[in-house]
Amino acid sequence: MIHVQVRLHGALRDKLPPQHKGQTVLDLPEDADVSAVLNQLSLRRHIQVAINEEIVDDLETVLSDGDKLDIFRPAAGGQYQAQTTGLPD
Repeated sequence: MIHVQVRLHGALRDKLPPQHKGQTVLDLPEDADVSAVLNQLSLRRHIQVAINEEIVDDLETVLSDGDKLDIFRPAAGGQYQAQTTGLPD
């Protein structure tokens, strides 16, 4: 068994009881990966995960005892497009 600390950010905090304040410790099998954590917390789509403050893209990344996971929604962004105002520069 391994123990990992999990912090949920933003609206994802609602996945845990309010008294947890978005944080919990999970007990997982030795070969558990990121997807096991997401499944246990019923998190499915549009999720960004950091393990020990390093963003990971591979949900099959195997976890180690004592890892700290931060889970959040990726920042939304768009393309910046300059608008002309018709005013002189």
